[in-house]
Amino acid sequence: MFSLRRQLGSAARRLTPAARWSSTSASSTGSSSSLWRNARLFAGATSIAAVSYYIGALYPPEFAHLLSPRTAPPPIHPDDPAALAHIAELEEELQHLPMLEAHRAREDKDQWYEARPYLNLPEERRVNSLTAGTLKGPGKLALPPLVRSRHDAKENWIFIHVGRALCGHEGVVHGGLLATLLDESLARVALLNLPEKVGVTANLNINYKAPTRAHQFIVIKVKLDEAQGRKARVSGTIEDMSGNVLVEASALFVQPRYAKLLNSTAVRHMLGEPSQSKESTAGETVAPVPVKLPGGAQTLVDSKNP
Repeated sequence: MFSLRRQLGSAARRLTPAARWSSTSASSTGSSSSLWRNARLFAGATSIAAVSYYIGALYPPEFAHLLSPRTAPPPIHPDDPAALAHIAELEEELQHLPMLEAHRAREDKDQWYEARPYLNLPEERRVNSLTAGTLKGPGKLALPPLVRSRHDAKENWIFIHVGRALCGHEGVVHGGLLATLLDESLARVALLNLPEKVGVTANLNINYKAPTRAHQFIVIKVKLDEAQGRKARVSGTIEDMSGNVLVEASALFVQPRYAKLLNSTAVRHMLGEPSQSKESTAGETVAPVPVKLPGGAQTLVDSKNP
């Protein structure tokens, strides 16, 4: 046993320098190859990270806008000449929204009429109105809502533009503002189904389904659920132009007992209800007429409406 160990040790000491160099060279080559492989992996990962960063900066995902929103410029002052051009551009965009054009071309289009209720509000009342006065202007509610309503007052589609100056979180419309718009939109259907066309909000339930991005057109769809005596129940949604539901709501409106003492004709006019019945207008072709919007821009509305 000891003899064998001495022989192996002696053989190892007799290895030639060439053999020893070959062993060291193989080890060095392996280390160099591993180093280059790690360098290539690092370079590839760095390139992928850089490309991903630039793509993300150019086309950020939705959650990135919410987590790190870009600060928007302040709204244009109403007296700025650019404000009128801004309103006119939005009105042009509104009139050519695919959803609005499709609704105007529906097979049951004769059962609907179009109105701009805020235009019927007297100036002395508009200045003290939250939505028609205080929140009116570029960057806020730049346009008076466009209402598509059934002649039987059972359903409304209301198109509204919400600006960047209506936000809570940067870039997202304030939930309280959406509640206000829903309250007024739901009320329009409810009031037209009450005996005296006068009512107050008794209950309003809201479920926020998704953030409502600022500087976009939204549509508020409202339908009558039940009308009985002095009570009307309605429900509706806020949707974007792609049909995504952003908010859901339902409400109960009650007609006060003193409602008979009020002038319901004025209320009907302010709501934009046609003064003529469906029977007297069905089948007629009435050309839209230009109506001036606040600030001087013009829009086209149905001339058979008040």
